[in-house]
Amino acid sequence: MRVKQVDVSVLCHATEDPEKLRAALSFLTGSERIAEENLEGVYGEPITLMRVKQEGKPAEQLFERITSDPDNKKKLLDDLELRLEGWKLHVRLDKQELVKGRISIGSGDNTIKLVVVAGGKAEKGGSKGFFAASLGGNIESH
Repeated sequence: MRVKQVDVSVLCHATEDPEKLRAALSFLTGSERIAEENLEGVYGEPITLMRVKQEGKPAEQLFERITSDPDNKKKLLDDLELRLEGWKLHVRLDKQELVKGRISIGSGDNTIKLVVVAGGKAEKGGSKGFFAASLGGNIESH
């Protein structure tokens, strides 16, 4: 079992600098390949959806990078069950912190969304067991 894919997405509102968000996504993922889609908000304001998809080794490295911070690891372990959907782990990073070059778990609307997908041979304890072990915990304590 391993992390096989990480999907990263963020909304860039008209009041935000798209170049700063592109730089933050590149800093986070190590990729310059950012897909963009122009959308329209409720009141007609322009919004850009930015996405990066990492697969294989880059996905594993991205997950390791996020979870290398002890505070991030603890926050993910503390609400592991709330973040799981099958073999997907939902993570939100603080958008403003990432623009400043810091990877920090966030909450609310002003975040960068990640969906971490695990795959391969089934793990004892299922997805909860896999992600708990990946975060340095165990399923009994979470």
